[in-house]
Amino acid sequence: EVADFALLPVAGFVGSVLDRYDITWGDGTSDTDMHHIVTSRSNVTGSTETDTGVYSGGEWTKGLNHDYDNGTYIAFWTGSNREGVSNTDSGATHLVWRTEMMMRIGGDYVGNNSPVSSVPAIVTVQDNKTFTYQLNAGDRDGDNLTFRWGTINEFFDADGTVSGGTATFNMPTGMTLSTSGEIKWDIRDNVTCAGCSTNNDAVDNASNSLWLAVIMVEDRLDNGTAKSYIPIDFFFKITDPSNYPASFTVFPTGTQTVSVGSTKIFTIKSTDDSGNAPTISVLNPPSDNSSIWDNTTSTSVDNETTFTITFVPDSSMGGNTYVVNIRSTDNAGMTRDQSLSIQISSVVNADPTAPTLISPANGDNVTLP
Repeated sequence: EVADFALLPVAGFVGSVLDRYDITWGDGTSDTDMHHIVTSRSNVTGSTETDTGVYSGGEWTKGLNHDYDNGTYIAFWTGSNREGVSNTDSGATHLVWRTEMMMRIGGDYVGNNSPVSSVPAIVTVQDNKTFTYQLNAGDRDGDNLTFRWGTINEFFDADGTVSGGTATFNMPTGMTLSTSGEIKWDIRDNVTCAGCSTNNDAVDNASNSLWLAVIMVEDRLDNGTAKSYIPIDFFFKITDPSNYPASFTVFPTGTQTVSVGSTKIFTIKSTDDSGNAPTISVLNPPSDNSSIWDNTTSTSVDNETTFTITFVPDSSMGGNTYVVNIRSTDNAGMTRDQSLSIQISSVVNADPTAPTLISPANGDNVTLP
């Protein structure tokens, strides 16, 4: 089974290999060669995007692999130095994180593949507004997927800062999560803190600006039993209420199916009310090979940016599912994030050619049914 772990924003320069972590596979074994490598860094938020892999003898190999016998397994990895957030218990400022996933192999679960999902490490939210964010996930088996809040045991361990040695995770104040992955958050002052004085609001961009969300994605049997689950772990950052984020005006919706060897072109457009065109970027491209994935084409006119992605998946990608995070950033650093779900078909089946207009002549009106 394969699943993506959501990664934490950590300090480091692009290309640097970070501290080693242990991953416990759930079958009595562990891997001590797990490392992070920094792939990109935001000049605005300071957060980084990282890859996970094995670093040994000066060589870096992306990804981790492990063989299992039949059974149910919970794999997890842990660490410390998590950023202090507003939704912790009893004044705890740092929690030891414990991120886990579940796999069932054999029996009713033969051939099952875990879901795949991805979220930016930090999602910005404009203060004193209502906020909606759609999580995306894919499953190469076509299973229906369910989103739910993660539990304390799935995501956290106490590091001694909380009385009694246990830490309670509280979902962000007033935030809701639907089973389809839609997050809604009303952080208007008259809702979160009616009558509060400045900087004492329950949610604001000054004293209570960083919030943590932990979510599980499950693929289930018809009886509701989870076949597997994967974690999504990320931060919400509250920003200036006067700076509206850019908006996506054209964005591919639904799961996009692309056949191996065929060319798919995605067109994305974004505008910003500042009068300056925003910058569109891809946070986690499926490939760093420009002949497979090319997102270097971007043009701006007035306050609108048109961004083009050319994707030609090779045979090694057949059957894979990707969730690609697309970000639009305005001149003040405010971001808008949306994800693109892609399913790769191993069957070569090119898109049909564009139709030819025969009648009526281009520009004429249709006068009869």
